[in-house]
Amino acid sequence: MKYSYVSILSTDSYLFGALTLWKSLSDTKPKYPFNLLVTPNLSPETLSLLSKSNISVIKIEPIKNPILNDPKDRRYYNYSKLNMWNLTQFDKIVYLDADMVVMHNIDELFEKPNMSSTNSGGVIYKDWKQLNSGLIVLEPSEAVFNDMKSQVGTIEKEKGKGDQAFIHQYYPDWPDKKELHLPHIYNLFDCHIEGYNKKMGYYLDEKIQTNNNKFDPKRIKIVHYIGQSKPWSKIDEIKKSEATDFETIANKIWVRYYKDMKKILREKIVN
Repeated sequence: MKYSYVSILSTDSYLFGALTLWKSLSDTKPKYPFNLLVTPNLSPETLSLLSKSNISVIKIEPIKNPILNDPKDRRYYNYSKLNMWNLTQFDKIVYLDADMVVMHNIDELFEKPNMSSTNSGGVIYKDWKQLNSGLIVLEPSEAVFNDMKSQVGTIEKEKGKGDQAFIHQYYPDWPDKKELHLPHIYNLFDCHIEGYNKKMGYYLDEKIQTNNNKFDPKRIKIVHYIGQSKPWSKIDEIKKSEATDFETIANKIWVRYYKDMKKILREKIVN
């Protein structure tokens, strides 16, 4: 069986997110490779830095967000994520959004069934029933990919939510398939850590777990930095903050991985 971790970069503004995700995943010593999907609109500077980092990239055809007309909008090509269903060179992939960090080894996800994901935030907001597309375990299929492309812009009901709205309508029965619901430790929003800690005892452990011999169902494995303001847009603010809430701690963790990533890149560029 051929497996791979996969993320996507369809806008230059997410470059530092993708590089930091790569660094955090690498630190967990995964058994399987990491591949980054890239669209042709990326700048030469972005592509050069990816090359210098030695990240394995896969060039894909972009898929435009059907409700956006401004190519400068960072969400303009966010439907390009659907290309992960076309990665038929792999038997199974674990897709990760570029605004995540992986704190502990997650190789066990490749044992999960096709379309496993998390109902992120559902513990706090009970009316949230659907999956969050930031993390999906899937088995690529050319037939599914072609069918998806034929329906882009026609089935979405949640306006302005991009590829996730499409996936919700393409898999409308996902909420009822409990066997596909992963524990929320695999996709926890930085702004929800406080609530999950109080309700379920979830916690952050900064010591990287590189194997799953001591699996802890309360230890957060992946933090997802949602919202318009990303950690890479407020690095100095995060560094200076003396707050001790979980969201600030999570942002400081991102900055730590970012600094480690930049150190590695400097060494590669020098050499």
